Amino acid sequence: MATYRANFPDLLEPVFRKIFDDRYKELPQEFPTIYSVSNSGKQQEKDSAVSGFGLLELTPEGGAINYEDPVQMYDKTYTHLKYTKGFKISEEMYEDDQYNVMKKKPKALGRAVRRTADYYGAQAFNNAFNTANPGGDGVPMCSTVHPRSDGGTAQSNASATGITLTDQNLAVGRIAMRGQLDDKGMRILAKANTILTGVELEDTAKRLVGSAKRPGVADNDINVHENAYTLRVWDYITSDTAWFLLGDDRELNWFWRIRPEFKQDDRFDTGMGCYKTRIRFSYGWSDWRAIWGSQGDGAAYAD
Repeated sequence: MATYRANFPDLLEPVFRKIFDDRYKELPQEFPTIYSVSNSGKQQEKDSAVSGFGLLELTPEGGAINYEDPVQMYDKTYTHLKYTKGFKISEEMYEDDQYNVMKKKPKALGRAVRRTADYYGAQAFNNAFNTANPGGDGVPMCSTVHPRSDGGTAQSNASATGITLTDQNLAVGRIAMRGQLDDKGMRILAKANTILTGVELEDTAKRLVGSAKRPGVADNDINVHENAYTLRVWDYITSDTAWFLLGDDRELNWFWRIRPEFKQDDRFDTGMGCYKTRIRFSYGWSDWRAIWGSQGDGAAYAD
């Protein structure tokens, strides 16, 4: 496809007061606030981990030390994919455009790049409970059955009952994250400091973390959640009900293989101007710890 004068007659006539052109205000990108963003110089990145150790054991005087082996944990591979977009415009269309709309189209590619990155970044949360999108341990990012590499009891970082976002349930999620264990069964003391929701829960979340008094009750209790969390509202999260808690130690990673690049070329034989942009990136999670989520729909969840 190409842009010709016949397709945009309004741009050729100097009779219009204004012609709108992708004028909508952009919000700041969210994905850099959620992910650890790095550059990559390889076709893919691969993460792995090794466990620590359990508690020290009481040993009598002269007793032998009990040696313990660390455990190899699961691997996570990040494969960088390519995303592109471009447009073509005739030199006559470019010359005769009375409103300079076509001259702004290269800049519009930059806006498309930013939207694309945010859209895909949110997919880790849109698929957080989807068994078709497992992580390195074979289950979704938010699961009730994360396996332990040492063969210990499976762990959960998801609500098994889909609890809604309320004052009491926020405390449930916070305590659940605090109880997360490493692959030797030791508490890692993960502390939730960020609430992540879609736009439908924005008002609810603001009341929970912004009120001096406990919201929604007649008692005069203090609100223990006030200013305890940073609220992130992501327009690209599709669920009306899902909500997530995040801690500083989360292993959510974004790799730029090729940051946004823009190129332009003119075809000698046709006079067509060609513009394109290209990016390569990968994203995902290497460890589920310091992440906790609820589908927020009140339904049972056991994956």
